[in-house]
Amino acid sequence: MKMNVGVGLKALVFSLFVASCANANKDKKPSEKDGDSVSVVAVDTLSMQEAPKPCKELVGNPQINRAAKFYAGLSCEGIKLTDEEKAAWTSYSKQMASMKTKSFATLAKADSLVEADMSDVRQRYNYVFYPFSGPDFLYPITLFPNADYYFMAGLEEPGKIDTTINADQRYFNKYTSSLRIYMRSSFFRTLSMKNDLASEEIDGIAPVISMLMALENCQMISIRDVEIDSTGAIVESTSKKRKMVEIKFFQEKTPTHEQTLYYFSGNMHDGGFPKHLRAYADATLSKYQVVTYLKAASYLMHETYFSKIRNVVLDYSFAVLEDDSGIPYRFFKDNWDVQLYGKYMHPISIFNAVAYQKDLEAIYAEGKGIKPLPIRIGYNNPSNWMIARKKDNK
Repeated sequence: MKMNVGVGLKALVFSLFVASCANANKDKKPSEKDGDSVSVVAVDTLSMQEAPKPCKELVGNPQINRAAKFYAGLSCEGIKLTDEEKAAWTSYSKQMASMKTKSFATLAKADSLVEADMSDVRQRYNYVFYPFSGPDFLYPITLFPNADYYFMAGLEEPGKIDTTINADQRYFNKYTSSLRIYMRSSFFRTLSMKNDLASEEIDGIAPVISMLMALENCQMISIRDVEIDSTGAIVESTSKKRKMVEIKFFQEKTPTHEQTLYYFSGNMHDGGFPKHLRAYADATLSKYQVVTYLKAASYLMHETYFSKIRNVVLDYSFAVLEDDSGIPYRFFKDNWDVQLYGKYMHPISIFNAVAYQKDLEAIYAEGKGIKPLPIRIGYNNPSNWMIARKKDNK
């Protein structure tokens, strides 16, 4: 039987359009409570005579984004400033631009390496898990830009994103102080965060994440306090103490793709492992294609008493990208395919006693199959990187 060519062509166009509006890496729209049903309705595309309407573009929250761009040094448009405040902000903006130029040059090299060597991972993931992250938003969004979910975690509390504009010089000093080492060396120092990110000027991790989002041309849609309940679901927070924040956002280059970032504050030590975090992993991570990213993680998962968070990563990740401060190489020997980059050096002195990996040093010394790493990642310079892919039958 012959098909009407015009109708068939319209059906094909409609099918391609529907596919373009869907996220290619997920099977279902995630819900906040596991177990929600999803109805599937069959559509007779052959009967569709009109072209489908364009995907609806998302809209950012103007107050949140205005403050983020201000503190990122990107724009003070529409903000009333005295001549003295305008001069201070202009100077601050130049400092931020200089730091951004250096940092983004490194990020571009990292992006190129992942695109060239890890395209299979990029085609598969839809969830990025990043324990011990601090406010480091730039690396996960650069290396894995199209995830539906980013789960970042650290010891520091999320705090609150304040949309109030403060043009006092001390605010600018605090932001430049908190970002200087990170933008140059790729990581935040724990002691510096204690001083910089728990102050009157910067209340926690979330304000820094918001301004880094602005630097990455992301638009924030909404921010709310959440928590993990006993079933592992993420729900509205009922606690007076802020421990977890949810940021809905989109990138200006993908204005129809809503993405979600969670920042979770908790001690990952086995003895005080966060309540319900394992339940969340069991209920949620098992449903996604999870890539874990680890950088400057203080070698904590080398210790026996950080086994719970280490097991979450190993159980639910199909790929792990890390430097040597993450999970020790020996945990990837049997069930993973591993590719090494760069040069292995003894951990910095404060970590060397517990974190030196003799087996990893021997492999690097042998030099077989080691690929170059053209950037600094983490504590040491020169640095090392490892991408571990879980074997399909494990």
